[in-house]
Amino acid sequence: MADIGVLNMFKRLEMIVLDYDLSAVINDADFYEAFCNTLREFGEECISFSEFLEYLELDTLKNKIPHVIREDDFWRKFRQLYVSRHSFPRTGLREFLLSMRNLSIKVVVVSGRETHPEYIWSDLRRYGIDELVDDVITMHAFSLLSLKEEFLFDKTPLIEYAKNKHSVLGEFICIGDYVTDYYSCIKAGGIFIGIGSAARTSILKKAGVSFIAENFYEVLVRLREITSMSLT
Repeated sequence: MADIGVLNMFKRLEMIVLDYDLSAVINDADFYEAFCNTLREFGEECISFSEFLEYLELDTLKNKIPHVIREDDFWRKFRQLYVSRHSFPRTGLREFLLSMRNLSIKVVVVSGRETHPEYIWSDLRRYGIDELVDDVITMHAFSLLSLKEEFLFDKTPLIEYAKNKHSVLGEFICIGDYVTDYYSCIKAGGIFIGIGSAARTSILKKAGVSFIAENFYEVLVRLREITSMSLT
């Protein structure tokens, strides 16, 4: 059972909005497959995996999109092709989810993929943690709910939908690896924790992210810092 002091600390925190790809799970190979398949859809050759990883870490993959392809068109096709094949949970994910369940804090995966949520649910079942997640919402919902994004990979409408669906009136915290995760979270009124490698999180720091973690054990530490400062 959770400690009473910890419960009081988290009493106003109602929901975790969890990004999936490269955040909850490590799946660079899935990202690479989707990137290559998108290049091929536009009649272009793929790049090597090592080159891909280099550009991914530096957040400069857009430089590998041929100039004849509109960047927005490329990424919209990319997110339609992004599926799960080679992922594994980031360190501490299970323990983190168990902690949230013990504290009665909802966990909603909100993904920038445009593919069906079942791809992610299938992963979660394979990891044996599906019962620790309350909902999975992807950009597949945009067409179903007639939602609109203000910028590419804008998850704000999905976060607002999750808040309404799960009757969240108090505080919520987002966890993600990319600047658009951060912008979407702040726009929706949440607090953001960046997660990932040192290179990836340095980009988030430059964008203004204050709370950074490498794994989900560190996320728990950041949560305690945040709740001590602003939620009690």
